[in-house]
Amino acid sequence: MNKIRTLRRLSLALCILLSLNIGCKTKDIAKKSTVNIKSPEALLEKLEQNRFDFEWFGAKLSAKTVIEGKKIDVTLKLRIRKDSAIWMSVSPALGIEMARVLITKDSVKFINRFEKAYHAGPISYLSYLAPVEMNLIILQSILLGNAAKILEKEEGDTFEFFKASENKGNFLLKKTKKKKPKITASGKQLESEGGNKVWLDPANFKIVKSEINGNKATKKIITSYSDFKQIGELLFGHKLELTVKGAEPVTVVAQFSKVVVNQALKLPYSVPEKYRPYYSSDKVFDE
Repeated sequence: MNKIRTLRRLSLALCILLSLNIGCKTKDIAKKSTVNIKSPEALLEKLEQNRFDFEWFGAKLSAKTVIEGKKIDVTLKLRIRKDSAIWMSVSPALGIEMARVLITKDSVKFINRFEKAYHAGPISYLSYLAPVEMNLIILQSILLGNAAKILEKEEGDTFEFFKASENKGNFLLKKTKKKKPKITASGKQLESEGGNKVWLDPANFKIVKSEINGNKATKKIITSYSDFKQIGELLFGHKLELTVKGAEPVTVVAQFSKVVVNQALKLPYSVPEKYRPYYSSDKVFDE
């Protein structure tokens, strides 16, 4: 794979992987003792109470990526309008912009400046690229450490669809695939197949790890969050470590900086006149 193709793949992979008030002081959060909560109902309530809520989000990310064994460092500008749009500008370390991405509820658009090409298509293109089901809300949740559409109680769910336990000092909350857990004759509850998981810090009930599973055990996206700091009334993990397990393994370690929250941001996107569209025969669609 030549350098141009590697950079193209990176710009596309970042569509899936990487997509908070100015002048706010940040400070590290000390651990606090907490009561022992193990029921799914209690953990879901704590998860909702401590979610990272916002209307606008902006940040700079310094990311170290490994795609098919190739290491590339990149810088990203990330802007999000809650539940509406994710905008990204991707540049090699200390380089000029190589890709620009705009994702909405219905569409995926990106420009590859190295190849002078662009793509505009339906949101289903994200699921084509990822080893798991993907949409705007799921990507937003991965980036910001929330549970929306990854693990939440939806209409028709009962608490029987969730399992709570303790795991290496954290609370582990798992959602089964719309079925009650199997019980053996001796009364033992068997681990359900598939289902997404989140690990919660017992001190603040923030997500420190999430696991999104595909339709096969070998397909999943695992994300870890650390370096939590207070921004206003919000707690946010400034370090993200992401692993994509699928046909083409990808790892990303990203550090957030220059975080802005709830300040309206521009999402500029336009295709230069001389750029060509990607065609179905291009490697971008079948690699």
